[in-house]
Parts: sequence; C-alpha cells; structure tokens
Amino acid sequence: MAMVLTESELENAVLEELRQRTVLTLAVIGEAGPHAVSLMYAHDAFDIYWLSDPKSHHSKHLASSSSAAVTIAAQYEDFRNIRGLQMQGNGHRLTDADEESMGFELLRARFPFLKQFAVGNLARHLGAAAIYLFRPATLTLIDNSRGFGFKQTLELADRSAETMVPD
Repeated sequence: MAMVLTESELENAVLEELRQRTVLTLAVIGEAGPHAVSLMYAHDAFDIYWLSDPKSHHSKHLASSSSAAVTIAAQYEDFRNIRGLQMQGNGHRLTDADEESMGFELLRARFPFLKQFAVGNLARHLGAAAIYLFRPATLTLIDNSRGFGFKQTLELADRSAETMVPD
C-alpha cells in the first residue's frame, strides 16, 4: 500500500501535474446531456483558465450550470506510470475585465502562439472567444508510480463565495 502524502506533499504533487500538462478534459452536463471537450489551459495555483467560444456546447452548458469535472493526464503505455488529476468544481465565463486580462496573460505566457491571434484573420477568432475559469473544490491525484491504484484527494476550503456568478 502506498504511503499517504502530507497535505503539503499532495498540494505540491497536484501543482506539478498542472505544470507538466497543457491539455485538460472538461466534462459538463446540460439539457442535451453530457458533453466532454479537450482544452488547452493555464493555471494560477489551483485555478484553471482556458479560452473558448461562448457559442460552443461546453460554454453554453457552463452558462446554464457551473458544475463541471476536469481530468488531466498524459498518455501512458505502462499502467505503472499512470499519473493524473480528477477534479470537481465550478466553471464560468469571466466577465470582469481585470480577471479576463489576468487569465489571458496566463494563457499567453504558457502558449506564446496566442500572440499570433493579435493581428490579421486570427484576431477575429480571438475577438469571438472568452476566458473561462474552473475552480476545483476537490482534486484527486492518481499516481500508480506510488503504488497501483494510488489515489489521494485534496479538499479545498469552500471557495464558492470566491466564484463569481456570471451576469
């Protein structure tokens, strides 16, 4: 049986997974049923940001219900190396200009190609996009390198008061 991590060790392991990966899978559910999508992300501690078209299925789902789940993992050939994150929390479109700017700067720092979207035809696509924020309430670290089936969950303090409700 794998050793239990201290809270600090678990937080560091979760943050390392967030740093090492660049794509997440967002799962939402709406009137039409469940929907999952892969998105490039940036993060600030445990807060996760992405850029998306407000007309997309997942964005529409988040507009009607902020409840969401996220997974982050790489592809592994050997089950003993499987590592990743499972998260539950809330996601929403940012509407505050300062928060949007901060989210976009995090994304631009992580993905320099976004600078190409500042001019020409690509600028139109960026102009139609919005910045979204996912705030996890629970983060579960999966790490078979620590022992087969290793899972440990980090429960974050209630941050629902921090989550802005979209206008």
